[in-house]
Amino acid sequence: MLALDIKPDHVIITSLLSSCSHAGLVDEGWRLFKSISKIHGIEPTMEHYACMVDLLARRGRLREAYNFIKDMPCEANGNLWCTLLGACKTYGEVEVGRLVADHLFDVDTGNIGNYVVMSNIFAADGRWDGVEQVRRLMKAKDLKKPAGCSWIEVERMRHAFVAGDLSHPLRPIIYSTLRTLDQQIKDPLGQRK
Repeated sequence: MLALDIKPDHVIITSLLSSCSHAGLVDEGWRLFKSISKIHGIEPTMEHYACMVDLLARRGRLREAYNFIKDMPCEANGNLWCTLLGACKTYGEVEVGRLVADHLFDVDTGNIGNYVVMSNIFAADGRWDGVEQVRRLMKAKDLKKPAGCSWIEVERMRHAFVAGDLSHPLRPIIYSTLRTLDQQIKDPLGQRK
């Protein structure tokens, strides 16, 4: 494009940064990011910043990603912090995770998933005091994890199943069938020990 004197727009830049992220090309990503305003005369968008955070986070450069977010000229949104928190979970990085969670809990206070991720980071590192601290924070904010829900459509009728709900009218038949299937899986030839 540059050889043909075609100026890239913010969408092209986003695509290139995303490609760098997925390919693990940190140095190339940095060069491109720095060229956005200097060479191409485009103000970096939140998507550009998000790509850089993703690029750094995927490579395990979590402290660098954290500092990048802190140095942004605009306020980071919940998606940026959430991306970094997820990477902290992947890499088992408790300390950066804690810093990220502090920001994320302020920016996206009602999203229970963020609390669960931070709790899991603490648990994976055996920091049960941290797990308890996150649980207390969730309780103080009256946040509850929604019940799991599944559904199936049979003969154009939808059947919903929510964890802990025993009200489905066909429950006895369904559970009987599940017990039979479970037994068949455990003992496929019908052999008894």
